[in-house]
Amino acid sequence: MINLIWWNETSSLFEYESINSLLHSFEINHVVDLENKICGDNAIIVANLTNILCGGQGGFRFLKNYGRYTIERQKLHNYIKALKNVGTKVGLFHVGDEFYIESTDLYQDCDFVFRQNHKEEAHANHKSCHYLPLCCKAGFSSQVIDKPIHERPYMWSFAGQLKSSRYKMIKYAKKIPGGEYRTTSQFNDPKGLNAEGYAALLSNTKFSLCPGGNYTVDCSRVLESLEAGAIPIVEAKNFRHALQRLFNLKLIINHGIRDRRFWLRNYRYWERAYSSDFPCPLIYDWKDLEALISSIDVESSSQKIQFWWKEYKHSFNELVRLTIENTFY
Repeated sequence: MINLIWWNETSSLFEYESINSLLHSFEINHVVDLENKICGDNAIIVANLTNILCGGQGGFRFLKNYGRYTIERQKLHNYIKALKNVGTKVGLFHVGDEFYIESTDLYQDCDFVFRQNHKEEAHANHKSCHYLPLCCKAGFSSQVIDKPIHERPYMWSFAGQLKSSRYKMIKYAKKIPGGEYRTTSQFNDPKGLNAEGYAALLSNTKFSLCPGGNYTVDCSRVLESLEAGAIPIVEAKNFRHALQRLFNLKLIINHGIRDRRFWLRNYRYWERAYSSDFPCPLIYDWKDLEALISSIDVESSSQKIQFWWKEYKHSFNELVRLTIENTFY
């Protein structure tokens, strides 16, 4: 049996459903470890400390909440060490960290780590660290409608908050007939589409527009599009974009130079996070959206991407299963 320890959060965590699905072949004992109780063998901790920095309100409040964050991070590391001291094998699902500011020092005391938001040096320094794809909205997958790509009425669609490059994205997307978009005021907006409505939108979409998140090009929208059978058009950054961020004075003033690699993380992100055969169309400038869509054979691209996605899911699920079995049993 696996002791699945939810560090401070359980069902309120965005990843709750997807992590339980990943572990479906194991017997699970859920532990809400609010009092740092030492559990038995085979411990997997699910931790999202970024929520502390965000203040639970979807906004980044680094300076205001950093003191509390450092205390909680040390508590987590001490807890992992305490488990190891009594001979417990420990795995970690490290979710969040989209701002790339969390320390990975505690990885050295874990038997394996699956972390969201690909971080090159974390994988290089800790051989047992694996990339964990972002998850779908809770309840989304079960609401997906299986519909052939040629029967889908929307040429393109987008649902989410407009910010940063997304204004430019919508500007050029609206020039392409047959699209549909729904805007929200914040991440996971309660006034936005629910899981059923969002699944219906993507299930009726040929091309799903997938702009980057706050600090990384990675976003849940890519996986949700793949699950719904749409073709994700994924925002990507080339080396020129990386250098522009690296030497952008405004960004340096606002965020400092605490980690020079931070500004280069989005360069070739998809190839590093998944593999060199990542098949989704990449877009480097949203003004090229119409030309990109026109250049894609919808039927063949859809078949290629869906074949890859099924293979990837199978291999990733096997990686998780074998990693756990080889560690605990």
